Amino acid sequence: MSQSSSSKKSVRILPESLINKIAAGEVVERPASVVKELLENAIDAGATDIQVTVKNGGKDLISILDNGCGMNEADAQLAVERHATSKIIDEDDLFRIQTLGFRGEALAAIASVSHFELLTCDDESQGATRIFIKGGYLEQVGKIGFPQGTRITVERLFYNTPARLKFLKTTATELQHIQQHLVQKSLAHPHIHFRLTHNRQLLLNLSGGQELNTRIRQLFGEEFRDILMTVQHKETYLRYSGFISFPSKPRTSRRWQYIFVNERNVKSPSINHGIYDGYGTFLGKGQHPVFFLNLVIDPTEIDVNVHPAKTEIRFRNSQLVHTILTDQISSALKDGASRRFFGREHAHSNMSRSELSGQIELPMNDPLPLESQFSGMTFPARKKRRTEARDLPPRASLRAEKLAKKSVFSSEIRIEETRNKSAKVQDSASTIKQANQDSVSGNLPVNEIRNLRLLLPLPTVPKKIRVLGQFRRTYIIAENDAGLVMIEQRALHERLLYEIYAEALQIKDVPVQTFQASLLIELSPQESVLLEQSLEPLAVSGFAVSPFGGSTFAVNTIPEILSADQVEKVIREILDHLALFGKRGHGEEILQDICQVVVAHGSMPPEQELALSEMECLLAQWEELGSPLTSLQDVPVLVEFSVQELKRRLKR
Repeated sequence: MSQSSSSKKSVRILPESLINKIAAGEVVERPASVVKELLENAIDAGATDIQVTVKNGGKDLISILDNGCGMNEADAQLAVERHATSKIIDEDDLFRIQTLGFRGEALAAIASVSHFELLTCDDESQGATRIFIKGGYLEQVGKIGFPQGTRITVERLFYNTPARLKFLKTTATELQHIQQHLVQKSLAHPHIHFRLTHNRQLLLNLSGGQELNTRIRQLFGEEFRDILMTVQHKETYLRYSGFISFPSKPRTSRRWQYIFVNERNVKSPSINHGIYDGYGTFLGKGQHPVFFLNLVIDPTEIDVNVHPAKTEIRFRNSQLVHTILTDQISSALKDGASRRFFGREHAHSNMSRSELSGQIELPMNDPLPLESQFSGMTFPARKKRRTEARDLPPRASLRAEKLAKKSVFSSEIRIEETRNKSAKVQDSASTIKQANQDSVSGNLPVNEIRNLRLLLPLPTVPKKIRVLGQFRRTYIIAENDAGLVMIEQRALHERLLYEIYAEALQIKDVPVQTFQASLLIELSPQESVLLEQSLEPLAVSGFAVSPFGGSTFAVNTIPEILSADQVEKVIREILDHLALFGKRGHGEEILQDICQVVVAHGSMPPEQELALSEMECLLAQWEELGSPLTSLQDVPVLVEFSVQELKRRLKR
């Protein structure tokens, strides 16, 4: 017998249990997938109160209790069969779906890879139906006392599919995915009361009967009251309502972007592109809007049956959707900008200051890599800049001994420099005079001294450039052999701090300041999990943080370039970055995120009045570090005007 004939296998019908396990691989990817499917069933059942209970990130237990319409015994037994549903009847219904679930696969798929219990009741006088299924095989069917509604309990998920079980992530990671689904559903349905309990700890308690603006503040905090504007559009083809961020309040990540179509959380390039095109020039490079939008469209105009996860949709006329969003959002933003110009930016905001009940919880989009190792780690260098053509000095080596806690703006230096330039100071405006006087005496406000500190005993007078003055407290005006130079001072300072801080991280010698009494910060349960998993990279970055009990943490040291009043905000922002980009799983990139957050907060304010000596110090250190030409956002930090160009423009 040949090899081909011996390996030939006959065609056969697969057993039902194997079919269900194959289906489970498509529908049930992880514990969060179970939560999503059961939440959608509860919402479709008209529930106004949904309680989610999980243990160990859903790996040991998932229980969802709702007060929906429930099912009678006959419907309950059919519901756990494959392709059994009450939500569609014929082929035409598939093209006008108005429910979140519709395929009739979820319960059978979940029951095939777990210990599954269904308790449901549609009439309390008739009692509730209890169904228990183990690994896809029906074990028990009976009656029990239970109020109207449904409770589904899933235990030992993937116990009979060890290959799938071993691919589950850590408890913290799986919990984050579950929380994200709760956040999405709670934003789409603010009238429903959602609760999430993990290992007997209440993580979310979002009261029902709320408006979307209230739900946003419940989840993300009061700061969103001042950054969002109301938008709505009513048209026969497409209606939408919700909130978008003011043009002056962009973010550096896409984290706070939620799109719902007919109350379903979806991903749609047409919608995203339409919103971004609506913002147009309002957004700079690396800036992203915040938006919470619910679109309402005829179900026959969309296809939600694209992917088993039901998060991808297709529009019959995607170009029309894109055009409507672009035009309407652009118009709303222009109107908002006009109101802002006349001091009425928040005139139409519905984000009131009312007190909120419930525990606040910040959702995280992506998991934190819990297995990252930081031993022997080197900090990644930024990509090389084109500085050769500028005839600038090479970057000096930052030796460990140079990383001393010494300000380049010492009183002695300032006094001597101010004496040498007293004549120039007398010709300056009165505000500039006062700034120089403060510099001489060393009595600048503490935050200003900190913001101008680069922590290196480098030269304080540049060699190849001469400072002429400051323009609008934003730009340094200087001259070199080639002509006139205009430098954005904050971008320059931020870049210098990054180079120095990154170098300190690489040699694991970050200058720090120590608190005499520990600074205590209170975090949410989810943030606490993230922080506990991030203590090592934070320690490398100059943050000495330790658990203080419950969700409270003690901060004993912080990087020298920060101030104490920034600690809590910086740590929360670092946690946001770690949660958002955690899938990368590389410790070097985690350190880079921390570095960028610290530097952004440690650099000088956007408008900072500088003395002449301070501007010279910045430029001297810029020369010493190799004169990088771009900011951290990869945009130029300076503009040069040659003498020839100036003469040409002046027609000389």
